[in-house]
Amino acid sequence: MRAGKRGDGLNKNGYLLDTDVLIAFLQGKNPEIKANIKKFLDQDIPVYMSLISLGELCLGAFKSENPPKNLFLVNMLKNEVDLLDLTEDTVMLYGEIEAVLEKAGQVIGDFDMLIACTAIARKLTLISGNERERHFQRIITLFGQLDFEQWDVNCPVKRR
Repeated sequence: MRAGKRGDGLNKNGYLLDTDVLIAFLQGKNPEIKANIKKFLDQDIPVYMSLISLGELCLGAFKSENPPKNLFLVNMLKNEVDLLDLTEDTVMLYGEIEAVLEKAGQVIGDFDMLIACTAIARKLTLISGNERERHFQRIITLFGQLDFEQWDVNCPVKRR
Protein backbone atom coordinates (compact mmCIF):
# COMPACT_ATOMS: atom_id res chain seq x y z
CA MET A 1 0.00 0.00 0.00
CA ARG A 2 1.26 3.48 -0.82
CA ALA A 3 2.04 5.79 2.06
CA GLY A 4 -0.30 8.73 2.24
CA LYS A 5 0.17 12.23 3.60
CA ARG A 6 -2.22 13.11 6.39
CA GLY A 7 -4.58 15.85 5.28
CA ASP A 8 -7.11 17.74 7.38
CA GLY A 9 -9.65 15.08 8.31
CA LEU A 10 -8.43 12.69 5.61
CA ASN A 11 -7.68 9.03 6.16
CA LYS A 12 -4.01 8.56 5.28
CA ASN A 13 -4.61 4.83 4.80
CA GLY A 14 -6.97 5.57 1.95
CA TYR A 15 -10.51 5.32 0.75
CA LEU A 16 -12.52 2.39 -0.53
CA LEU A 17 -15.18 3.45 -3.03
CA ASP A 18 -18.45 1.52 -2.93
CA THR A 19 -19.93 0.34 -6.22
CA ASP A 20 -22.55 3.10 -6.38
CA VAL A 21 -19.86 5.79 -6.12
CA LEU A 22 -17.83 4.05 -8.85
CA ILE A 23 -20.92 3.93 -11.10
CA ALA A 24 -21.57 7.63 -10.51
CA PHE A 25 -17.91 8.33 -11.31
CA LEU A 26 -18.16 6.38 -14.59
CA GLN A 27 -21.47 7.98 -15.57
CA GLY A 28 -20.29 11.49 -14.70
CA LYS A 29 -23.49 12.14 -12.70
CA ASN A 30 -21.69 14.27 -10.18
CA PRO A 31 -18.53 16.14 -11.22
CA GLU A 32 -17.61 16.67 -7.58
CA ILE A 33 -17.08 12.93 -7.15
CA LYS A 34 -14.35 13.00 -9.77
CA ALA A 35 -12.90 16.19 -8.23
CA ASN A 36 -12.79 14.71 -4.72
CA ILE A 37 -11.20 11.50 -5.92
CA LYS A 38 -8.62 13.53 -7.83
CA LYS A 39 -7.95 15.56 -4.66
CA PHE A 40 -7.21 12.36 -2.74
CA LEU A 41 -4.86 11.13 -5.46
CA ASP A 42 -3.13 14.54 -5.73
CA GLN A 43 -2.41 14.33 -1.99
CA ASP A 44 -0.99 10.80 -2.37
CA ILE A 45 -3.93 9.32 -0.48
CA PRO A 46 -4.73 5.89 -1.93
CA VAL A 47 -8.13 5.26 -3.50
CA TYR A 48 -9.33 1.69 -3.88
CA MET A 49 -12.05 -0.46 -5.35
CA SER A 50 -12.93 -3.92 -4.07
CA LEU A 51 -12.77 -6.99 -6.26
CA ILE A 52 -16.48 -7.31 -5.36
CA SER A 53 -17.21 -3.88 -6.88
CA LEU A 54 -15.26 -4.82 -9.99
CA GLY A 55 -17.52 -7.85 -10.38
CA GLU A 56 -20.63 -5.70 -9.94
CA LEU A 57 -19.34 -3.20 -12.51
CA CYS A 58 -18.61 -6.00 -15.00
CA LEU A 59 -22.10 -7.42 -14.46
CA GLY A 60 -23.61 -4.01 -15.19
CA ALA A 61 -21.45 -3.60 -18.28
CA PHE A 62 -22.46 -7.00 -19.68
CA LYS A 63 -26.14 -6.25 -19.03
CA SER A 64 -25.94 -2.81 -20.66
CA GLU A 65 -26.92 -1.86 -24.20
CA ASN A 66 -23.25 -1.39 -25.10
CA PRO A 67 -21.09 -3.97 -23.28
CA PRO A 68 -17.81 -3.25 -25.17
CA LYS A 69 -17.97 0.48 -24.38
CA ASN A 70 -18.87 -0.07 -20.73
CA LEU A 71 -16.25 -2.78 -20.22
CA PHE A 72 -13.71 -0.35 -21.68
CA LEU A 73 -14.81 2.26 -19.10
CA VAL A 74 -14.49 -0.28 -16.29
CA ASN A 75 -10.96 -1.13 -17.44
CA MET A 76 -10.09 2.57 -17.60
CA LEU A 77 -11.34 2.96 -14.03
CA LYS A 78 -8.94 0.21 -12.93
CA ASN A 79 -6.13 2.55 -14.08
CA GLU A 80 -7.44 5.32 -11.78
CA VAL A 81 -7.84 3.35 -8.55
CA ASP A 82 -6.13 0.35 -6.97
CA LEU A 83 -7.92 -3.00 -6.84
CA LEU A 84 -8.18 -4.87 -3.52
CA ASP A 85 -8.59 -8.64 -3.21
CA LEU A 86 -10.41 -10.41 -0.43
CA THR A 87 -8.03 -11.55 2.28
CA GLU A 88 -8.29 -14.06 5.09
CA ASP A 89 -8.69 -11.15 7.54
CA THR A 90 -11.56 -9.83 5.44
CA VAL A 91 -13.48 -13.09 5.35
CA MET A 92 -12.90 -13.70 9.09
CA LEU A 93 -14.39 -10.27 9.79
CA TYR A 94 -17.24 -11.09 7.45
CA GLY A 95 -18.11 -14.16 9.51
CA GLU A 96 -17.82 -12.28 12.81
CA ILE A 97 -19.87 -9.25 11.77
CA GLU A 98 -22.45 -11.29 9.86
CA ALA A 99 -23.06 -13.37 13.00
CA VAL A 100 -23.62 -10.19 15.06
CA LEU A 101 -25.98 -8.76 12.43
CA GLU A 102 -27.91 -12.04 12.12
CA LYS A 103 -28.43 -12.23 15.90
CA ALA A 104 -29.75 -8.66 15.80
CA GLY A 105 -32.00 -9.37 12.81
CA GLN A 106 -30.12 -6.76 10.76
CA VAL A 107 -28.68 -8.83 7.90
CA ILE A 108 -27.43 -6.96 4.82
CA GLY A 109 -26.35 -8.23 1.41
CA ASP A 110 -23.21 -10.34 1.20
CA PHE A 111 -21.51 -8.06 -1.34
CA ASP A 112 -22.04 -4.97 0.84
CA MET A 113 -20.78 -6.92 3.86
CA LEU A 114 -17.62 -8.01 2.03
CA ILE A 115 -16.96 -4.46 0.82
CA ALA A 116 -17.43 -3.10 4.36
CA CYS A 117 -15.20 -5.84 5.82
CA THR A 118 -12.50 -4.98 3.27
CA ALA A 119 -12.56 -1.39 4.52
CA ILE A 120 -12.45 -2.42 8.18
CA ALA A 121 -9.66 -4.99 7.72
CA ARG A 122 -7.48 -2.48 5.86
CA LYS A 123 -8.38 0.54 8.03
CA LEU A 124 -9.84 2.41 5.06
CA THR A 125 -12.71 4.86 4.95
CA LEU A 126 -15.61 3.45 2.98
CA ILE A 127 -17.35 5.97 0.74
CA SER A 128 -20.87 5.08 -0.37
CA GLY A 129 -24.01 6.68 -1.66
CA ASN A 130 -26.11 3.88 -0.14
CA GLU A 131 -28.16 6.16 2.10
CA ARG A 132 -31.61 4.79 1.32
CA GLU A 133 -30.92 1.29 2.63
CA ARG A 134 -28.54 2.32 5.44
CA HIS A 135 -26.68 -1.00 5.20
CA PHE A 136 -23.41 0.36 6.42
CA GLN A 137 -25.02 2.27 9.28
CA ARG A 138 -26.16 -1.10 10.69
CA ILE A 139 -22.55 -2.24 10.87
CA ILE A 140 -21.51 0.98 12.61
CA THR A 141 -24.41 0.75 15.09
CA LEU A 142 -24.00 -2.92 15.98
CA PHE A 143 -20.29 -3.46 15.48
CA GLY A 144 -18.76 0.01 15.60
CA GLN A 145 -15.57 -0.40 13.58
CA LEU A 146 -16.46 0.97 10.14
CA ASP A 147 -15.04 4.36 9.11
CA PHE A 148 -17.68 5.64 6.70
CA GLU A 149 -18.50 8.66 4.54
CA GLN A 150 -21.83 9.20 2.85
CA TRP A 151 -21.63 10.87 -0.57
CA ASP A 152 -24.60 11.89 -2.66
CA VAL A 153 -24.06 10.14 -5.97
CA ASN A 154 -26.65 12.28 -7.77
CA CYS A 155 -25.85 15.77 -6.47
CA PRO A 156 -22.69 17.60 -5.48
CA VAL A 157 -20.71 15.76 -2.82
CA LYS A 158 -21.07 16.92 0.75
CA ARG A 159 -18.02 15.77 2.71
CA ARG A 160 -18.50 15.39 6.45
